[in-house]
Order: sequence, then structure tokens, then C-alpha cells
Amino acid sequence: IFASFTTRFFTFFYVKLQIFIFSSVAFFMRACYNHTMKKTENTNRTIFKFKFTLVMILLACAVLVLCSIGIALSVWRLTKSGGVHGFGDVLKSPFLILICLFCIAVVISLLIRSQYVVTDGHFIMQFGFIKSTYSVKEITSVLLNTDNQKLTVYMGEQYFVATVNPQWNNDLVQALRKVNPDIEYSFTLADKKDKENK
Repeated sequence: IFASFTTRFFTFFYVKLQIFIFSSVAFFMRACYNHTMKKTENTNRTIFKFKFTLVMILLACAVLVLCSIGIALSVWRLTKSGGVHGFGDVLKSPFLILICLFCIAVVISLLIRSQYVVTDGHFIMQFGFIKSTYSVKEITSVLLNTDNQKLTVYMGEQYFVATVNPQWNNDLVQALRKVNPDIEYSFTLADKKDKENK
């Protein structure tokens, strides 16, 4: 009876999981399309999406596919064996399913919620579940590297690099300077002679 119940449970779980995976992928594709543009929720909050490279997006898709395959194989193995029969079985398929679900959640959150937010007094960097908040008043200068189109934000001796769409670099700096007009904005020029010598 227990084996029959376990088999039916994992079969039901497998069907629901497939629906969840396909709906998550559809949501991810729709979200990536909708969130590729800078958006302003209100006058006090401006959001700039993190710019992912093609390699990073391909790696994220590969992780999602591998985790989905891992979940499908684990559920199939549990269904075929008649469920969990001991502690060793718990450490195999169910534990692998949990790890794969966790990886899927992390990757989707990174792809959807990687952004820079400028508010009335704070500069927020959010990468998935990880969020760092800085005071805009502590920012002293911003340097644009014209070679790789990345912004280096300085807070005294500390600094971090912000990567957004190159078309939004000036908008991001202006949003920061709107809160703190004392921020110095400068840029570097690529040394063409050094490139030619190399």
C-alpha cells in the first residue's frame, strides 16, 4: 500500500513539476524581454538592469536545462523504484531534487532581479537574493571606462563596478548626481598606441 501511494504521489509530483518547469521557463523568457529596458517605477526610484553577456545567459540556460533534467531523472527513478525505501534513498533522489530546485530559483532570481536602483538617498545593487545598499551622499566620483563601457563608482578609497547598457551610463550618473550634485563624473580614453604596439 505504501509503495502504491508513493508511486502515485511521485507521479503526481512529476506532472506538476513539469508544468512548473515549463511555466517557469515561459515566465523567465517573458521577464527577460520585459526587463531589458530601464524602467522608472516613480519619481523617487529609478531602476537600471544589469547587463548580462551572451556567455552568462548561455551558462544560465545550461544550468536550468541540466537542473530540469536532473529533476526529471530523479522523479523517474523514484517512480520506477516505488518511492523512498530508506535513508539512503532520501539522500539520493529527493535531495538531488531539492538542490536542483534551489539552483533553478537562484539562477532565475539572478536573471530577473539583477539591477541597480537609485532612490532619494540610496544606491542599491541587487543580484538575485543578494542586495547591497550604499548612501549616495558617500559617493565621491564616477569613472566611465570607455574601453569596456563600465562605470566605476568611488566612495573614498572603496569602489565597485556597475555594468549596465552603455546607453544608460549617463542616465545612471545623472540619477546619482540628482541626489548628490557633488559627485564628480569623468571618463577614460582607450590608448590606441598601446593597442597597436600589442
